Amino acid sequence: MKISVGSIGNPDFQIREEVDQEHVEEIKESFREDGQWNPIIVRPGKNDEYEVVSGSHRLEAARQLGWAEIDATVKDLGDEDARGLAVKTNRMQKEMKDEEIGELCKELYDEYDLSEEEIGEITGMAASTVRDKITLVADLTEEVYELVKSGDLAARKGLVVSTLPQEDQYEFAQLIIENGWSRDEARNQLDRFQNDTVVTIGYSGKEVEDLISALEEAEVEVLVDVRASGESMYKPQYNSDILESKFENDTEIEYIHRPDFGVPQNLVNPYKEGAIGDGCFQDWYHWNIHQEEKFEEFADLLKETGKPALMCIEKHPTPQGDQDHYCHRHHLANELMEEGFFRKREDL
Repeated sequence: MKISVGSIGNPDFQIREEVDQEHVEEIKESFREDGQWNPIIVRPGKNDEYEVVSGSHRLEAARQLGWAEIDATVKDLGDEDARGLAVKTNRMQKEMKDEEIGELCKELYDEYDLSEEEIGEITGMAASTVRDKITLVADLTEEVYELVKSGDLAARKGLVVSTLPQEDQYEFAQLIIENGWSRDEARNQLDRFQNDTVVTIGYSGKEVEDLISALEEAEVEVLVDVRASGESMYKPQYNSDILESKFENDTEIEYIHRPDFGVPQNLVNPYKEGAIGDGCFQDWYHWNIHQEEKFEEFADLLKETGKPALMCIEKHPTPQGDQDHYCHRHHLANELMEEGFFRKREDL
């Protein structure tokens, strides 16, 4: 039936966030050449007027063309069914963005207390699809949601981002955009991104069981022994071979010995005695760990194996108490953070 264009308004709920003028121009051209093929869908409104349920772009095209009337099908729909039909028909015509569908689904979920299955029935979507659409709206931070709405971040990639704590979402979303990751690549990068804390620990004054307890409490997954030598004159239980056997048999923590990230004794002794200053010691250590690209290989290993702890003998990583020198694990942890491999540090 023909209905006056001037008698049709928008419903209380928002079908679309904004009018796509490019799409309207396409419809106007089609209207000029072929006329209107499909009627819009409206429902009775107030004061003998109507509300558009499906066909907002066609209605806008008719307005811009100066049409007095438009073909329309009138359906007596309640709010829930009207929202469901709006989603269903606009999806079929590919006129709604993922976030616009999500907004309507979330409204049905929150305000009308409908389940995902019930929303699926009235919108023609699977319950899992409804869940994904709602997740985009409900679980993303405002900053990341804006990236989805602007098209900078695809909705499917936004779902990957939504699995992260909100304080980490924007940073990971930026990494997806900067690196051009596909959805599957983004998923594969999640574990690396969430492995964001490097731990340091010294064993001076600790029995092995105490060391293990501290590591387990901190949820460490791999202990990286960064001593130049695996021998321990004063604590034989800390010899690397014994530690490797202990961790393999008695814990779920992996043990790795990387002597190439240690400091040889002929440098340790003069440094502790004050013959080598802190600045010179730090400069030498930075130079040493960056030889032959071993630092990048080492950092990648830590990111892949789980939450790491760097272990050496010194009780503290920095001068404090009766310790007046830095441990090289402090410089190594700092370099891992400054180079962007880890965002947080925890000293046990």
